Amino acid sequence: MRKHLLPLVVLLSGCTGTADSAANDPLVHAAYTMLAPTQDGGVQVYARAIVDGAHINDQQCPQLINAGEQAIKTQARRLNPDPDNFPVTVCEAVIRPDTLYRLSYGGIELAPVTLAPEQIQVFGDSGCKSSVCEGASAAQPFAQLADLGAKQSKQLILHMGDFNYRGTSGSISKDIYAYDAGDGGYGGPSCGLTETYYSQNASGSPKPDTWQSWQADLFAPAKSLLASAPWVFARGNHELCSRAGPGWFYFLGPGSDLPGGVAQQSCPYQGEFSQPPSEASDYIVMLDPYLLELESLALWVMDSANACDSRSPQTLTRQYRDQYTQLQRLASRVKTPLWMMTHRPIWGQSGPVGTPSITDMLQTALKTTLSQQLPSEVSLSLSGHMHIYQSLAFGKGSDRPPQLVVGNSGVSLSSTGANSGFSTQIDGKRAQGNAQGEFGYISIKLEKDHQWQGQFYNTQGQVFLDCGSKQAEQGKALCQIAR
Repeated sequence: MRKHLLPLVVLLSGCTGTADSAANDPLVHAAYTMLAPTQDGGVQVYARAIVDGAHINDQQCPQLINAGEQAIKTQARRLNPDPDNFPVTVCEAVIRPDTLYRLSYGGIELAPVTLAPEQIQVFGDSGCKSSVCEGASAAQPFAQLADLGAKQSKQLILHMGDFNYRGTSGSISKDIYAYDAGDGGYGGPSCGLTETYYSQNASGSPKPDTWQSWQADLFAPAKSLLASAPWVFARGNHELCSRAGPGWFYFLGPGSDLPGGVAQQSCPYQGEFSQPPSEASDYIVMLDPYLLELESLALWVMDSANACDSRSPQTLTRQYRDQYTQLQRLASRVKTPLWMMTHRPIWGQSGPVGTPSITDMLQTALKTTLSQQLPSEVSLSLSGHMHIYQSLAFGKGSDRPPQLVVGNSGVSLSSTGANSGFSTQIDGKRAQGNAQGEFGYISIKLEKDHQWQGQFYNTQGQVFLDCGSKQAEQGKALCQIAR
């Protein structure tokens, strides 16, 4: 395992403010820590705070105070998507693990970050459609789940993507829909790549990405959860550049200008709404995948936002093939459990048993690699996208890891059915699966010998599923109804 933690940016000591300065400090909407890759393949820990006002400078950003009353300066993050639509500033710093920090103003404490997590929470598809949650009210039931999660013990939180539904549901204008990588059957054989490109964030769009939607769907309902453990954020199709991508890159993107970090990215210019581009290729962004090697777990984080569920046009399929090839090359060095994080599942039964599985583009890309399969070191594939819980296990001795879909953390469920099991062919191989339409998240405990146990919690804090790696190895479903 390789680990590269950079020193603190600036270290101060002594008094950090006065009553008069505190009275003039801007409002802090939220603060959180996150794990991100370094330029040389290591792991970096960022602390970020979202401060009211789009033109906050480094001197106005909050400091981070440790128990010894030493302070780290944060700096204003570049590339605010649009100060008119995002009247806030993200302030960030590199921080040390195993250290409690509090913000110099705003009243928020950030829990110490460990690089050896044992208890892990997983959420996915957590926003709330505008037809369900009115105005700027905090997303429900995600707020309930986030409050429950904040009170539980954990050292790491994974989110499978699709944070912002409030600002991305429905059409942009009348019958004009934003590019969505072929979802819903829109986009034809190219999954929208060679079709007219419509973006919510085009110049003159009546429905651009905004801070208000992000605040309502993520930062307000999860304020306590955000500060309670470090996060790793996957990117969902609701965070495409044609939808809520500008906010995702600014708030949650793994890149940074801070020393050692990978480059900060942003969405490119999205064209003119009244004269939309003839195709999408020049207006979409794919993040490079990255490997986070922690002391107890490794995560391969893959941006599948642009992957097409039902087709596999060559241009993007080749890019995903190359990403799988990169994983196959790196996996042998990993000595801990290795999990894959990708918003769209490689294998998912999204329709009735017997209908084609998703995600076609990811499946095709994998089959065009030299080995035609994931490395044997990958022991779990984590995803969201499908608005339910679902698990698939391919049996003892299979060259596929179990697939766990956590797409039930807040957005309207695609089914409210009771737990139902099934056996079916998924991309050419027999799988034992089950699914359930109940809101929740999973809390996973790492065990010896690369094993794990987990429980799905519902909005009442009750366990409704027991899950575990040993069950899949025994040819059983990955998760069973809790007794």
